[in-house]
Amino acid sequence: MAEKKEIEPQKLALDSLNAIIMDNKAMIHQSRANIEENRLLILSNQSAAALGNQQLANHNTEEIFESRKTVLVTFEPESQLQKDFIEVASRRSELDFLLHSARLNERCLMINNKMVEANSMLIAITDEIMQLNQEILEFNEENLDSNNELIHGVLNPLVVEEGIVEELQSENDSSFGELERLSSKNRSEITRILEQSANNKEIAIRHNGEIKDRREKLYANRQGVKSMRSNVGREVDYADIFLTADDEQE
Repeated sequence: MAEKKEIEPQKLALDSLNAIIMDNKAMIHQSRANIEENRLLILSNQSAAALGNQQLANHNTEEIFESRKTVLVTFEPESQLQKDFIEVASRRSELDFLLHSARLNERCLMINNKMVEANSMLIAITDEIMQLNQEILEFNEENLDSNNELIHGVLNPLVVEEGIVEELQSENDSSFGELERLSSKNRSEITRILEQSANNKEIAIRHNGEIKDRREKLYANRQGVKSMRSNVGREVDYADIFLTADDEQE
């Protein structure tokens, strides 16, 4: 009975630690699921913004400047001043487009560099996961050997030696302290990660809405481009230039 009273508190403490650690494990799987969900949403947003919205925006830009070039080329100057203006304006238009393109290239390169860095981080994460899997494999192999030793080897209770119980008990006492410390630390980190994941999801959902709103504006911009192109080549006189919108309504 005396031995049972000594072991019982440790057994209860072990059960309590087991419950905490298994709960942490479940929460870690939950946080991993949240992280994966966020990553897919983020990648979807990036694709929609870069491959969808950005291409449409660039297409609109190209058409606007192509139309300007057509307008200037088809205009028939009546004086040297008008001729000089068309030449300078054409060069200005081309420079505006090229400057915009060069600056856009610079920004895209900055984004590409960040994506390369992100991929490098993902590769490093994959390395850590692979290393973790190797450690689990080695742990399993080690404890499989221990099981075999318990069944028909030196660890079989039938051949236990003096002092082994005290040695194991000392190891157990040390492990209890480490388990309590790790469990508490892990729980705090899990809570932080779950909160950060929730914040990331809110941002990703907001980005998704903004991307959709911007796409609608790009479609409207596209309609403006089409409307403008329908006027390219139309003869314009002084009345068209100076006539205000209010005058047109009258």
